[in-house]
Amino acid sequence: MDARLENVLANLSLLRHIDLSFCQVLMFEEWDAPPGRFFVAYRAQGGFSKMLGQGVVDEFRTISGPILLSPSSAIGGIYDVGMLLADERDVDAPIDQGWPPLTIGIDTVPVDRSDSWQAELLDAMMTQESVGMPPWRNEMTAGKAGIFRVETFSCETDTGTVARLYACDAPMLPQQLQCLADIGDASITVAVATGNRLPRISDGFLHDVDAVSESQLAGIIQVAEQLPH
Repeated sequence: MDARLENVLANLSLLRHIDLSFCQVLMFEEWDAPPGRFFVAYRAQGGFSKMLGQGVVDEFRTISGPILLSPSSAIGGIYDVGMLLADERDVDAPIDQGWPPLTIGIDTVPVDRSDSWQAELLDAMMTQESVGMPPWRNEMTAGKAGIFRVETFSCETDTGTVARLYACDAPMLPQQLQCLADIGDASITVAVATGNRLPRISDGFLHDVDAVSESQLAGIIQVAEQLPH
């Protein structure tokens, strides 16, 4: 594919994947975007537990930073670099400026890293520039459900699909996103909706959010199920 066309398609995408030889980063916006959060849901199955940073997701059902995909053997170090990126936004670590980074471990062979790998990862996230190929296969596909775009990003090893992300630009609530996360048989599935971006508000105020109808949700689910997995 022509490089200019690839760049156009990347800019139209709901997410940008940044590839390194020792990990992979999935971003929904610039690393230093104004304070804000997106709704998120996930499903882990088959005893999958190789995650860090899911505490905020479990409590608030939101995410404000990138999703990091790491070899299981290096998950702690990759998570720490994600924390460094959040510190660059605000050292007080608010939940709407990248803390904590949701980090998912993928069982694969250990990967050699240079002595400056932390700086390489931090720079790649800030510039959104890939500098290698991750130690697993991945595929990204997209479809339309009416006016809404639906994307899926899958990571595969020799054991099958180990991690999958669904992204949709519809205004979806966490309960609706859970329907997306329940699709398929990946060990861990994460669903994020960019249709509601929750900005920082003062204490005592409430967020205004929108939600798709049940029929629109059914259409989104149908498209997601038909996307190649």
